[in-house]
Amino acid sequence: MPNQHKTGYYTFLAIYILAIFSIGNWIERHASFTLILAYSSAFFSYIFLLQKQENDRLLFNAGIIIRVLLFLSLPTLSDDLYRFIWDGTLLKNGIHPFEALPGSYLNQGIEGISQELFEKLNSPNYFTIYPPLNQLIFWVSVTIAKGDWLVSANTIRIILYAADVGSFFLLRRLLQHYGKSQSLAYWFWLNPLVILEFTGNLHFEGLVIFFVLLGVYCFEKNKKWFSAIGFGLAIGTKLLPLIYLPFLFLKGLKEKKWLIPIGAGIIGIATLLPLFNETFIIAMRESLDLYFRSFEFNASIYFIAREIGFWIYGYNKIALIGPLLSVFSVVSILTVSVIGTLKKWSVPKTLMFVLTAYLLFATTVHPWYILPLVALGILSGYWYPVVWSFLIFLTYLGYSQAGFELPIHIIVVEYVVTGLVLLVEVRTKNK
Repeated sequence: MPNQHKTGYYTFLAIYILAIFSIGNWIERHASFTLILAYSSAFFSYIFLLQKQENDRLLFNAGIIIRVLLFLSLPTLSDDLYRFIWDGTLLKNGIHPFEALPGSYLNQGIEGISQELFEKLNSPNYFTIYPPLNQLIFWVSVTIAKGDWLVSANTIRIILYAADVGSFFLLRRLLQHYGKSQSLAYWFWLNPLVILEFTGNLHFEGLVIFFVLLGVYCFEKNKKWFSAIGFGLAIGTKLLPLIYLPFLFLKGLKEKKWLIPIGAGIIGIATLLPLFNETFIIAMRESLDLYFRSFEFNASIYFIAREIGFWIYGYNKIALIGPLLSVFSVVSILTVSVIGTLKKWSVPKTLMFVLTAYLLFATTVHPWYILPLVALGILSGYWYPVVWSFLIFLTYLGYSQAGFELPIHIIVVEYVVTGLVLLVEVRTKNK
């Protein structure tokens, strides 16, 4: 590498690390201009580094270093941590986390439950939504921390960091299996959104991705029970991977692997048993009902339907539109699963399009929701998830000290550009 070129390469590497470090440690999410400038710097440095990609060991070490640097402070872009600590504290005190709303535990003298922690909860008026597998991690983090929130955060970070490392090596194995360059795994490993949302903001999609990739790898290697365990634990971490089971069953019928999705479903259900009772059922049912009828964030088709509802009825019809779109979502998931089976798409490609279909009909699409697409896209040769991982970060522009309000034109740009890239890729690959 010529000296001038080497200097430029290391300059971009330094910008990349400094930008992510700044976002993860001191830029508040309401500092819109600084936040987007830093993220853009990180993302375009990431593109430059991977297009040149001349030193795999250097890139791997860079991914290690930037993740470790995020252990220095509490999450700056998300306050979900405080619900994790709240739920873990309840479990530590022998209280079922689904039993009551957070406010009912104040002034009861419960160790670790304080007004300060309560005020940091982003959904104090809603039941928790995290399944038992997550709750176990919350309990471990609180037990180890002994009241230190940063220790709690870093305990969870160690698990998500390990999941990222595991996902990286599973991606390399799968890329080799599909006859692709193993170096493509760095597009996941160094993706700024992956690093910030998992190690930085502690979102459990990182763990889901690891389990899904484990399930896919074992599916391809005909290790049926290990595949079922992988997909089952993904379901236990977040119920959403249930959408993959129809395709896995249809594909499994042809390849005599139909027991894998059945086993995954059983394992996923089994992970719910430690907290499963009437209280759990009522709380989860209410949470899911609220999700489909009340929550809205960065949606695509839903926002179009909502505007039509405003035009016809004069008010937001989310209580009707949300459940209706969930029906369309189920139909689209089943349709993609059938098409993927008939056209003999690869497992990652079909799972990618299944998740894309779900997200298009969802009323809520947070940045970390799309990150499984990045891993699946790398395996199937699609780049629209990487483009989306840049554009969806623009949703952080909606945060201010007064609250959240995202200009609609940002959402339009996000979905139009991502959609165009997807359409071009589909047409190009079909030709």
